[in-house]
Amino acid sequence: MAGNQDYKEVPQRLGYFTYRCKNCGQECVEKSGLPSGLPTTKKGNYGSSGTPTPSAYNDILYTASTISFTAATATEPAMINDSALMFAEKHFTTEMVVKIVTGSGTNDKTVTIASRGVAPGVLSLSSSDTLSTESAATAGEVSLYRVIYQPNVSGGCGFCGSLNSR
Repeated sequence: MAGNQDYKEVPQRLGYFTYRCKNCGQECVEKSGLPSGLPTTKKGNYGSSGTPTPSAYNDILYTASTISFTAATATEPAMINDSALMFAEKHFTTEMVVKIVTGSGTNDKTVTIASRGVAPGVLSLSSSDTLSTESAATAGEVSLYRVIYQPNVSGGCGFCGSLNSR
């Protein structure tokens, strides 16, 4: 059989397109768009090492009026406390970025949970984060959001990760 044996044709599926990565040569398959014709990925050239600025999204994890705050000391980090003991059940994880919104406005900020900082009633924060000591009654209803960073481009080469792949 004559011809180039390096290239294996990928069967075309409805709503998908194939392309070869300009960086590594890998053949990629992606969705071409929604039925309405709106694209599901933004196509563009970000350069060989360029990275688009990620967008931040807030995903609510827990809202309660049982949450209090403890300021950091010389030996202990700042802590978020919950008398209802729901932090582990609500799937908080170590090194998660959390946005705090309180009824009082005192501790409204974005913080990071420390390594090994999750217990049912306590979230220990990283050493660079600070909080003001505040009781649950003073703080009022507190909402804790997980901050998710998502790139503004959903595509790229699945093999090498290059955004300069089309």
